[in-house]
Amino acid sequence: MDLKNYIAAEQRQTLSSSQVQALNILAFTNQELEDFMVNEYLENPMLERIEQKENEIMTSIEKFSDSESSYVDQHPGSPDQEEPHRKELSARAENGIKENLLGQLNWKDYSKRQWEIMGYLTDCLDEKGFFTHDVEELSASSGYEKEELNQCLAVLRELEPAGIFSPNLQECLIRQLEAKGTDDEILYTLLRNYLTELVSGQIGTISRSLGISTIRVKEYIHLIGSLNPRPIMDIQSEEASYVVPDILVSRPGGRWKVEMNDQWMGEYKYSDYYMHMMKESSDPELSAYFKERLERARFVVNCVEQRRKTTIRIMEAILKRQEDYFEFRDSLKPMGLEDIARELGIHASTVSRAVRGKYVQYKRTEPLKGLFTSAVSKEGEQEGVSPEKIKERIRDMIAGEGDKPLSDQRLAENLEKEGILVSRRAVAKYRIQMNIPDSRQRKILL
Repeated sequence: MDLKNYIAAEQRQTLSSSQVQALNILAFTNQELEDFMVNEYLENPMLERIEQKENEIMTSIEKFSDSESSYVDQHPGSPDQEEPHRKELSARAENGIKENLLGQLNWKDYSKRQWEIMGYLTDCLDEKGFFTHDVEELSASSGYEKEELNQCLAVLRELEPAGIFSPNLQECLIRQLEAKGTDDEILYTLLRNYLTELVSGQIGTISRSLGISTIRVKEYIHLIGSLNPRPIMDIQSEEASYVVPDILVSRPGGRWKVEMNDQWMGEYKYSDYYMHMMKESSDPELSAYFKERLERARFVVNCVEQRRKTTIRIMEAILKRQEDYFEFRDSLKPMGLEDIARELGIHASTVSRAVRGKYVQYKRTEPLKGLFTSAVSKEGEQEGVSPEKIKERIRDMIAGEGDKPLSDQRLAENLEKEGILVSRRAVAKYRIQMNIPDSRQRKILL
């Protein structure tokens, strides 16, 4: 065995502890950053915390207190027959339903009176999430104008989950289909006029009345079965993961505006008192300690400011690519971490850290990372096709497959004929995500 020593040149990049700390700060959510800065403030005498001005604090309090204005607080003189209803709704509000719904709105867009009305209307939801009250009667009992109630109700009906504040089951299901972009008029007619027959399983009656095959009726039944007849359940299941958005997006004057939702954290600066003590101190050890603490304070403050700038730049770049999604709720365009990184001249890992765990609010609150989609290649098109578009094509193919259900392999081949290159396994994954049975199960349902 021949053992020899040799020297080889090797280039390796390592991160210093300060670089690692800077990346960690970039990845913090607002709440994590607040906890981190409080600890730094408590440990570092060179950091001084500036609390919000009194009027800013009051504004922040109003943001939440107005949204939680209860029917009891605002209308103590209401009729006695409403008392059981108020108690029932107060119990639900404690579970966070009201906070979840009104938290989707930007508090700056509405007046204090509108927040009061929307809080009142939210208290009027029944146990399913339906709004079954007559607006004219509510106007007479509450003192709010009928027009005010209708305007606020129109805003609330646009909230998530789709179908919330609907007057009945039919409208709830129809609004969920509209949110999905479904434009099948027969399906809407089925829901509006034949819901009773649908529930009782009168497939033959529906088939003859609408002039469609029983297979098509079963497809409609399967699609309707995937909808939620009790929209409030979606909120109750999400309460444990309720979050405050890290980024606020608005569009004043038709121009996008991005800001960090961190005003409540206060601001940090260097302590004038200890800066003066450092300069006047004749003790070398004390001076060295203050200099070390000042260097740490500068580093942390700079990292926080860099985090703010980087996050805002990333969000602005996302808005350029996904403007239709935010404004009109169109499908997301294919967009990867590398696309944003390339545009901003930073590394993809930096983008990944910046969006980790953060939420953005514009009309609704959603995870920032969920805005990134992987593109599937399409022959002749450089940008590719988004998963949402592929799901739409798979859904259309299955809806029109007739009495011979298409296998996942056949669906993949049909997509390839359209220039969309996707594997059989990917087709199966998309089909499962849409809650569509496989070809064997669909054949049994025929």
